[in-house]
Amino acid sequence: MPDTDEDIMRELMLRSTADLFAGRGATAGALRRQRQRRVRTRVLGVTGIAAAAGLAVGTLATGSGAAGPGARPAASSAGSSTGSSTGGTKAVQLTDAQRTLYGLSAAAAARPLSPAGRYVVLAEKSSDITVESGGGETVPKTSVIDTVTGSGVMYQDNTASGSDPQAPAVAKFPAGTYSTSAQLDAMPTDPSKLRAVLLVQAKQQLAQAFTNQMDQAKRAGKKIVSPAGQTGPTDDDLVFGQAADLLWQPNLSPARRAALYKVLADTPGVTVKTGVTDSAGRPAVEISRHDTWDNEVVETFENPQTGATLESAWVESRGEVLEDLYLSISYTNQIPANPYQG
Repeated sequence: MPDTDEDIMRELMLRSTADLFAGRGATAGALRRQRQRRVRTRVLGVTGIAAAAGLAVGTLATGSGAAGPGARPAASSAGSSTGSSTGGTKAVQLTDAQRTLYGLSAAAAARPLSPAGRYVVLAEKSSDITVESGGGETVPKTSVIDTVTGSGVMYQDNTASGSDPQAPAVAKFPAGTYSTSAQLDAMPTDPSKLRAVLLVQAKQQLAQAFTNQMDQAKRAGKKIVSPAGQTGPTDDDLVFGQAADLLWQPNLSPARRAALYKVLADTPGVTVKTGVTDSAGRPAVEISRHDTWDNEVVETFENPQTGATLESAWVESRGEVLEDLYLSISYTNQIPANPYQG
């Protein structure tokens, strides 16, 4: 869903002077957070992308850091395995975190294909929590995604406690807003190729976000400046964020979900915690990474038995926590009625 000029301007002006817009890093970060508050847009097309890059060998951190929103850590994975050499060939050494991610990959690969049905119906509960004030919004919503055209409908319960009365009770999105099944199925299942595609997509999205913001700034008679010494996101920042968004896709095939966990297993800076629960109290594996560019922690909670995503969260440095808790996924050939109408 496209962000409104008002939303983007408000976010960016918090990071700028009265005369200048924030630099490229803050601009793209603000746009990404606006997207997270509303609806994840479709994954960009992969036509023409050369996906031949190899995976970087990285380590994953495990430990006793703070669990994500709603999570109660019971047992964290720690340490790494020891390898051995046989016949001159050195065995691959895996950390406990990598073992957990490969276990999620195997669980996801073993799941059956999604049931038949043109429309995916995803029931969620989204929360926007300001830690300092203890307040925030919690909004039940149901998204209906047309897997053929990428259009959709989102129903929201505006009577929920703390919800924004100005938010539309029914929002309709044009074709191309969401990823279609055909687009998702065109993505590679080889982890190294999938990583390369994710990186290209993320860079394309950032470039487009900055171009859009430049256009808006020009219309408003403002300037965009890049503060001295400001650095952009690393490739690992971009890959993790893109992978976390892709895991959310309810119509993602088992093979591609399995490949995503392997991509994460070879992305440096990833933290994996087992024995936690999501905000609904369901057993989960928490996968997270600190994005130094945006100075926020991106989290995703997965079902340890199936590899399905249970919850996504973004913990910002200024105390705001954004959550999407997935309640149910179903498939149908008819767009359902608004479940929140009285």
